[in-house]
Amino acid sequence: MDRLQQLLRNSFIRLEGLLYQIFGFIRKIFGFFYQRLLALLRVLGFSNSSYYVESDRQNNTESAGDRQITEVKPEKIEPSFTPNRRPDPQMEYYRNLAEQVNPKQK
Repeated sequence: MDRLQQLLRNSFIRLEGLLYQIFGFIRKIFGFFYQRLLALLRVLGFSNSSYYVESDRQNNTESAGDRQITEVKPEKIEPSFTPNRRPDPQMEYYRNLAEQVNPKQK
């Protein structure tokens, strides 16, 4: 039985090594084509950032200083709670302890 386990382990190790070699070769091929594609795109001028961005004059954009800032006042949100719920006596004990340690100042 030990011989069968040893045979299976060695087979899986060899299969793993074979797959590693195959995928490594495929990665090298795609890496080669990727490097050639990047070189071609640089030659064609696609690496220039101004190629993608239109000028401000064409867009008629305003500078940040020209825009008016409008202030939005957040509405006061009331906490939602259900007054019909029975207070938990254990929580009331801890609330009382907290009030004793940090009394509310009005």
